[in-house]
Amino acid sequence: MKYFIKEYNTRYFAGIEFPNGLRLNTDDKNKIPKVWDQFFKKDNIKITNKQTPYHYIGLEIYPFDFMETKTFDYFVLAETSELFEGDIEVITKKLKKGKYICFPIKFDDISNEIHRVYEYIKEEKINVHMGYDYEDYIPDENYSEEGAIVNFCFMMENDS
Repeated sequence: MKYFIKEYNTRYFAGIEFPNGLRLNTDDKNKIPKVWDQFFKKDNIKITNKQTPYHYIGLEIYPFDFMETKTFDYFVLAETSELFEGDIEVITKKLKKGKYICFPIKFDDISNEIHRVYEYIKEEKINVHMGYDYEDYIPDENYSEEGAIVNFCFMMENDS
């Protein structure tokens, strides 16, 4: 499986959260496109300090009880130049400085591709931080067309 490792400085993002968490093995994943639509139609205009070119991620944060609840938080975010005071609808997040491993995957089959990446990480014993991962949307890709690629990324643990 192809991947690349990139070192990032601290990065800042702002956006919206999927309401009430995303539950595995439900139709919640089918509702994610609606959250992206909401973000682009309404909330995106409230973010005034976006980095250019515009850069978006889908961030998944896993709580300590994820194995029991099978529920995690999903955020649609735009990269910003700094953290800012959001409002009740716009939240901000900071991704830590460090090395990240990214897997270019097919957007058309994102659920199966993500599953394959997790299997690969387990088989190859790649030491990643399991608290969060994200889909890194490439600015030059057209996600309304077949064949688009998205990078699925994890922060690497220090001893990797």
